[in-house]
Amino acid sequence: MGNANSSAIFLQSEAKPACAIPEQSLSPVQQFPEFAASSKKESSGSRASSRQIRRSASIDEDGGVFNRLSESFQRISRSLSCTALDTTGHSQRQRHRNLRPWSRVSRRRWHESTLANEHLLSKTCWPVTKAEALFLPHFPVDSIAEAQYAVVEHIANGAFGKVYKVRAGERTTAADYALKVLSKSEIINSGAIGQLRDEVDIQTICGHHPFLARCVRFWQNKKKVFLLSDYLSNGELFQKFTKFPHELVRLYVAEIALALDFLHQAGIIHRDLKPENVLLDEDFHVRLIDFGFARWLSIGTRTRTICGTLQYMGKALF
Repeated sequence: MGNANSSAIFLQSEAKPACAIPEQSLSPVQQFPEFAASSKKESSGSRASSRQIRRSASIDEDGGVFNRLSESFQRISRSLSCTALDTTGHSQRQRHRNLRPWSRVSRRRWHESTLANEHLLSKTCWPVTKAEALFLPHFPVDSIAEAQYAVVEHIANGAFGKVYKVRAGERTTAADYALKVLSKSEIINSGAIGQLRDEVDIQTICGHHPFLARCVRFWQNKKKVFLLSDYLSNGELFQKFTKFPHELVRLYVAEIALALDFLHQAGIIHRDLKPENVLLDEDFHVRLIDFGFARWLSIGTRTRTICGTLQYMGKALF
C-alpha cells in the first residue's frame, strides 16, 4: 500500500516540468508571441509613416517642391500654347495671333538679329522655309499684300518674271504703280539673290533723284518676290524712236548724264544702259530703271564681269 502511494506521487511529480511557472505570472508577450510580432510591425509602420509626413511637411515648408513642379508645368504648357510670348495683351489683334498655330505665328515673330545669322536661324522655335530664309531680312514675308493691288494690264516681261500695271486705293484716290513679280526658283537657280538685293537697295536709297525710278515697296511670299515702283505713263524711250529735235536730244542726254553721274558719285555702276531701260514720265522727262546688273563699288575696286544686252555691246568685246 505504501509502495503504491509512493509510485503515484512519483508519477505526478514527473508530469510537471522542473521549472514550472504559474500562468498568472506570465506577461502577454510571453503568452501570445504572434500578437507581439504584429504589434512590432504596426509600430514600425506608424513610425515610418510619421517620418514621411514630417519629411514632406519640412520639404513643403523649406522650398515648396510641389509649388516648383506646378510652376514648371505651367511654363511648359504656356510655351506649348504659344501664349507665353505676349502676357500683356495690349491689343485684341495680338491676342488673336497668339492663338493661331505655329506655322502662322512664326512669320510674324522674327528678329533681324536672328535672321541675319544662318546658325541662329536654324535654332528658332518656329522654323523658316529655305525659300523664305534666303530672301530675309531684306524682303519681309507678306501673304496678303498682293491682294491690295488690282492688276490693270500686263506691261512687259523680264528675266525672272513679269511687270504689271496695278492700281491701289479707291476710285477717287487711286494711284497707279508698276509691280514686278519675280519667280524665286529662277532667281535661286541663277544665283541672283545678291543681285536682287542690290537692285532693291539702289532703288530705295537713290530713288529720290528726279531721273531715277523709285522703289516704293517690296515683299515676298512662298513662291514670288514683289517689287513695287512708280508707274511711268509714257513708256520706254525705245518706243518713241523718231526724228527728235536737237534741243530735245541734248535735253535727254543731259538728264541721263546727270543720273549716271549721281550713281557714280554714290559708287554704283548701272552696266545695262539701253533705250528699253530709259522710261519717260508724265512730263516726258527720263527715268532710269532696271538695276538688276548694277553693282556697288568701293574706291579703287574694279569689275571684270561681262554683262548687259548683247545687241548693245561693242564689237571690241568679242
